[in-house]
Amino acid sequence: MNAEGVARLMRAFGPAWLVMIADVDVASIVTGLQDGASWGYHMVFVMLILTVPLFFIQDAAGRLGTVSGMGLGRAIRERHGSRSIAIAALPMALTDFMTYVVEFAGIALGARLLGVSPALTVAVAFLAYAIIVATKRYRAAEAVLLPVSFMLVAAIVVSVAFFPVDPGRLLLEGLSPIQPYLSPGYGFLLAASIGAVIMPWMLFFHSGADARKGLSRADLPAERAETLVGAIVSEVLMAITVIDGYGLRLFDGTSTLSISPSEIASLLHPLGPISSLIMGVGFIAAGFLALTVASMASGWGFLAAVGSDSRRIGLAYYLIMGIAAASVAILETNLVSLMLDLMAAYTIVILPSLYYLGRLVSDPVIMRGHPLKSWERIVYWIMAALVFCVGLVGIILSL
Repeated sequence: MNAEGVARLMRAFGPAWLVMIADVDVASIVTGLQDGASWGYHMVFVMLILTVPLFFIQDAAGRLGTVSGMGLGRAIRERHGSRSIAIAALPMALTDFMTYVVEFAGIALGARLLGVSPALTVAVAFLAYAIIVATKRYRAAEAVLLPVSFMLVAAIVVSVAFFPVDPGRLLLEGLSPIQPYLSPGYGFLLAASIGAVIMPWMLFFHSGADARKGLSRADLPAERAETLVGAIVSEVLMAITVIDGYGLRLFDGTSTLSISPSEIASLLHPLGPISSLIMGVGFIAAGFLALTVASMASGWGFLAAVGSDSRRIGLAYYLIMGIAAASVAILETNLVSLMLDLMAAYTIVILPSLYYLGRLVSDPVIMRGHPLKSWERIVYWIMAALVFCVGLVGIILSL
């Protein structure tokens, strides 16, 4: 790669990588651990194969922002008008609320790992969140939280060494496409795993961040490469959490419906008492990082779609969502089940966003004469249909 290519790579770097790393949040980690605790290595195949739809869907979001210069919310308003905005705005607000609940629940779970009050910790997190959205100090928050979240990811990776791994069983079970897909328990966790990997807020953040960064079509190859690397890294990390989850089941000798905070803390059991400290601080940081990134997606999505530039309206939207979501996280006692249920529901509520994204990246006007090619459109719609249909079937099987 020549100097110009390196310069373009560095210029484009950021949004795609950040959205992928923020995607490996507390809910995603908990989902992967539950997958492994319930089904052993079977879910490893699912996590690895999800790299394909994750890349193609996120690539479409990145292309929209890079080529059109607009985030998903604004592009819907510009191209499809007020009626489509009304249809899209409610699902956007719903997915925002669900995302906030998930991340506040992750912070509450981190507090339980630390042995401190979840209610107090969530309240403090909400105040910090309110200050950030009011002052727009997103970058400062990212600068502090990203290294801590990387530490959590590193801890998850290192924890594999603490559990015995059966290579033969991992190969036969974890890498086999033949899985018990129609089993109710497997189907539900399959839906939750898809929701944990492909979240609605990611589409709004990725497209909006690329647009705000001022990327052009010339930056597209570098942006796509970053998306591909991010998709691979995030799904390898998710596969590792599944292996960790199976190790937890063997270590504790139980297979309960939901993993407990004490079992999560035992991921780093050789480290003794500080294992809870590492996991607790990591969960709080990861949850707050994802909350910060998701709140940017809210501003670039819902508010752009309804065409509001009012700072007062935007702040009111953030605070109402935050208060309601923090209240749910404080009142809910089974945080693991709450996260799994919301992850599964993501596969349904993401449908309007996937639909509009597919329409927009296929539109020559919005894409300034460079829409997706025919084969790319086919692949995108197959991936989008796969996400929705598998999620729907998994939820139905669990009823």
